[in-house]
Amino acid sequence: MTGALRSRAESQQGSLDSLLEAYTPPRPCQRGDIVKGTIVRVSPKCILVDIGGKCDAMIQPQEVEHMDPHELRDLHPGQALHVYVVDAGEKDDVLIVSRAQALQQGDWLQAQELLDSGETVNLEVIDANKGGVIVCLGQLRGFVPGSQLGSRWRSQQNKDEPGQRWNALIGQTLTLKVIEVTPQRNRLIFSEREADAGKADKRALLESLQPGMVVEGVVSNVVEFGAFVNVSGVDGLLHISELSWQRIKHPTEVVRKGQKIKVYILDIDLERGRLGLSLKQLLPNPWESVAETYHKGQLVEVEIVNLTSFGAFASPVDTPGIEGLIHLSELCDHPVSRANEVVQVGMHKVARILSLQPRSRRLAFSLKQVPEDATPEKEPPANAEEPEIEE
Repeated sequence: MTGALRSRAESQQGSLDSLLEAYTPPRPCQRGDIVKGTIVRVSPKCILVDIGGKCDAMIQPQEVEHMDPHELRDLHPGQALHVYVVDAGEKDDVLIVSRAQALQQGDWLQAQELLDSGETVNLEVIDANKGGVIVCLGQLRGFVPGSQLGSRWRSQQNKDEPGQRWNALIGQTLTLKVIEVTPQRNRLIFSEREADAGKADKRALLESLQPGMVVEGVVSNVVEFGAFVNVSGVDGLLHISELSWQRIKHPTEVVRKGQKIKVYILDIDLERGRLGLSLKQLLPNPWESVAETYHKGQLVEVEIVNLTSFGAFASPVDTPGIEGLIHLSELCDHPVSRANEVVQVGMHKVARILSLQPRSRRLAFSLKQVPEDATPEKEPPANAEEPEIEE
């Protein structure tokens, strides 16, 4: 075979291998994976779960029999369920999965997050032995050594019975800090002393801060209702309403986890150890200059940003940080019962400013008082009315 033919054959074989690799479906999962499935059948002996592969997944009878009856009754076909792959089914094409181990793995992840963040957690003491007390984090049993318990418990020790010296703590709720996470050895260790020390440090930091201060922090988590920002070890809430002057759908439009940002301190709760933070207070307030740009009676282009039972909210396209109400009675010439009969979110319209009250951040628009084919007025009309005076 010539060099050119050999090269062409190798190229074709490489392409064939790539195609085979692309079109050969991989095994859906392997031992140790946590996968999401859908319950197919529930019985007192086993639970079948569809995890999207060609073979069935089964939670074994031993685990099902040990489930709490209320927990088993709450499971039903069609319900989503996370399971841990115990046996990938190489021999008989039946995967053995475990719900309990999936929950446990999630708890190990939570424990690691608590260790990494240094956050505290409140847990109830469920048992005790001569070395300390037992607590539960989800499905995991954790240990608090006697040396890591707070000094206030010393007087409650049963010194006459070493095996029961910490029994007085059973049923008590402790504020704890994770100090060791070793899943391979099934070791989860907590400390109340370190949590107490952290509490004192946290209070000292909070007492050193004042509302109105600008501080630097790191975004530690982003959730639907806002973001948490770590300021020197203390997490503060940056609510979604304090991220921007303009309406946003999700906090990730403005911040991301791990990002360093400067924030404005709105309030400090010493008792609960919390900070209220704002990002928009560090940005220009569009309401402060709105009277220089807009006047009562002016025609402006607006975007519909929200619908309510009493009308629609619209934002001037040139100043998205402010919003005004278009009442149902001002949407069109004929009566309507719902705003979506006339407008939809995202729609652009020409609206007339009916009322402008910058100090109370109120703005009212009308669509029905706009002539057909009207265009926005880039400059206020010569006879424009001044903003309403607010007492």
